[in-house]
Amino acid sequence: MSTEKTFSDEELIELFEFFDKTNKVFHQPLNYGSKEVIEEFATSQYPIIKKYYYDILWEKLPAKYKERLLSE
Repeated sequence: MSTEKTFSDEELIELFEFFDKTNKVFHQPLNYGSKEVIEEFATSQYPIIKKYYYDILWEKLPAKYKERLLSE
């Protein structure tokens, strides 16, 4: 885990690719009603969501903001 505030090139590319996939799913309104499309997206993309939410982004948040979240 990096404690730097900036993203590495690898993290930026990985995050961009995730948002590219996210945009492809949610850009098309017909996908919203497709249980199969949403389930496939959720299953295939949850590992990256988990990685960024719990590891990468959390470590890059300002300390005061983390303290506020933890006190809620």
